[in-house]
Amino acid sequence: MAQYHKHDIAKIQLITAVEIFLSGKDRSSVITLAGAASGILDTLVKKAGKEPFVDYARRVHHKHVGCMPKRKSYSHHIDKQLGVVDHKHLSKNDSETVDLDLDKMAVDALIRATADYIALNGQDEPFIKMFLQWTWVNMDGEVLMEKFKSDPERIKPL
Repeated sequence: MAQYHKHDIAKIQLITAVEIFLSGKDRSSVITLAGAASGILDTLVKKAGKEPFVDYARRVHHKHVGCMPKRKSYSHHIDKQLGVVDHKHLSKNDSETVDLDLDKMAVDALIRATADYIALNGQDEPFIKMFLQWTWVNMDGEVLMEKFKSDPERIKPL
């Protein structure tokens, strides 16, 4: 038996998720691994006194909708939107089939997990750089960055 730091477990999950994603394989595993990593990283980011992805998303929601959602329910909402819930639960009343956009959900689940990883560790690790490069190229990074810079109402991370 060996002792592991939860940060190391989340990092291994995230590295594996990015590798699977970039190889174009199993999006369901990407979502599962990124969701598990997010569960750990969220708490570690909070403990480090930084703003986790979920709290930033809550502030964005508050700005656009006018109310601040409860953290636990909003985190669950995000997990549902990213397909994380459908990848780890089947209650007795749930349907045995689900409609999922695995490609989009895998990207979004990775974005959530990498945001928290970057909050803790920066973006210098090769697997983070590879995923950020993929998002820049495949999500029209230049256009998104120009939109972001030109928005005087943008919500800045804490």
